Amino acid sequence: MKLYKAIRFLMLSGILTLVLSGCIRESLEGCPLDTLLRFTYKPRGSAADLFGERVQRVRLCVYRPDGSIEHMQTLEKSELDRLQGVEMYLPQGNYTVVLWANASDAQTKLGGFSEGETIRNLSASHPHAETSASIPTLDRLLFAVTPLTVSEHETGDHTVNFSPGTIRVSLHLDGVSVQPVVHITGMESALRPVFDETSGTWRLQSVSRNKTFQPAVAYDVTNRHANATTDIPRFKADTPGMVEIIDPTTGNHIVPPISLAGLIARYHIPMEEDIEVTIPIEITFTNGHAKITIRNWENQNVKPGGV
Repeated sequence: MKLYKAIRFLMLSGILTLVLSGCIRESLEGCPLDTLLRFTYKPRGSAADLFGERVQRVRLCVYRPDGSIEHMQTLEKSELDRLQGVEMYLPQGNYTVVLWANASDAQTKLGGFSEGETIRNLSASHPHAETSASIPTLDRLLFAVTPLTVSEHETGDHTVNFSPGTIRVSLHLDGVSVQPVVHITGMESALRPVFDETSGTWRLQSVSRNKTFQPAVAYDVTNRHANATTDIPRFKADTPGMVEIIDPTTGNHIVPPISLAGLIARYHIPMEEDIEVTIPIEITFTNGHAKITIRNWENQNVKPGGV
């Protein structure tokens, strides 16, 4: 009897909610509707969907036509493994959905994703970018924007493809006698989504120039091997960025500063916006000489983009 009463109460509560919302009728006009967004990540050159491999987290924000926030949501890896997408229940209308993948609380501060902010506040930067002379890294950010119409006359199933928002620069040093300090100078430190009125699409702009990235360096004293990796807002082939490898005991450069633009030109590294770019710099020290190459470039038929 108690179970019967509980079920009857839940049924009546649901019916009452529908009645009060005015959604029991032949037309669903004005009623909130279920909407499904499916996620993919297929950078140029990749035949497979890399979303499951690359993405650990998704943060999304749904904006109304006036730019104010209708809905915010964070999806963690466990949720994305169950459904590579998100199901939302939204009032009917037109929206813009902005999504960032891999934005952690520790390494990425998102503008436009807090109560009281609007779509005009969109940005992504390191939380300490405004107060520190150098920052270690951003997250390996992916970005997507999609217009969304919620209507009884529109399908509720949509696919959103992410694009790379950062470039990964990694350093591999063999034969180095000290744990070096790595500086990558002259870089932009933030990303700002901008709507292009001509094409009707959103694009990422790298902003806040002349920032230094100082990634953590892992050092194997026995094998004299050092590794460092940092993710930087996307830059162009003519970037003024320089990679500096510094001896912390003297403050001197272990090798002359390395021009990123020089490496990009020498190794014909593709830099188009829809390509996932990794620049793996390898420096080998032998008999007082240093050899600087792009790792595996000479020995394998690979491209840095997509590594």
